[in-house]
Amino acid sequence: MALLLYLDQNYLSGIVKRKPAFRELEPVLRAAIGRGAVAVAESEVHRLESAARPDLPVLELLRELSAGLTLPNERGAVERNCERRLETILERDFPERASRASDRLDVYALAVALPHCRLITCDAFMADVVRRTGLDVRFRGELFTGRRADVGRLRRRLERLPSAEPRRRLAGEGPRHEALSAQCTWKNAE
Repeated sequence: MALLLYLDQNYLSGIVKRKPAFRELEPVLRAAIGRGAVAVAESEVHRLESAARPDLPVLELLRELSAGLTLPNERGAVERNCERRLETILERDFPERASRASDRLDVYALAVALPHCRLITCDAFMADVVRRTGLDVRFRGELFTGRRADVGRLRRRLERLPSAEPRRRLAGEGPRHEALSAQCTWKNAE
C-alpha cells in the first residue's frame, strides 16, 4: 500500500535549491514514488505559497512528483475540526506570538493533510502545535520538520517502505492507486 506524503513549501524549495539534506532526499523520494511505496499530494496551499517566489520552480517539481494527485479543496467536518483544534492551540499556548499569514496557511494545509496523509512535512513550530493537539496520533501521521535530522529521518523512512503495485492508467483517465485516500483526486496529467 502506498503511503500519502504531504511535502510543505520548505521541503519543496529545499529540493529545488539543492540544499544538502534535500539533495540526498530527492533520489530516495523519487525511487519510493517509482516503486509505488509513496504518493505525493498537491494542496491549494502550494499554489498560494509559491506565488511569493515565482523564480523557484516549486510547483513544477510538485506536479512532477504528484502526477496530478490533489488533496480535497473543500473541507469537510473532519478537516474543519482539525483546523479548529490547531487554531485553539495557537491561541491558547502561544498568545504572545503575533499572528502571521504563513501560520494561517499552515493551519489550513495541515487541517487538510492530517486526515489524509501518513507522512507530513511542516516547520518545527507547526509540528509542535500538531503534537499538542494529538492529531498526529489520532490520524497515525508521522511529522517531519525541515531540520536536517528530520529530513534524514524521512529519507530513511522512505528507503524502508516496501514496494506496492505500480500505478495503472486507464484509457482517457489519470493515474489511479487504490491505496490512496478516496477523497484525493487526480488531475488529468496531460
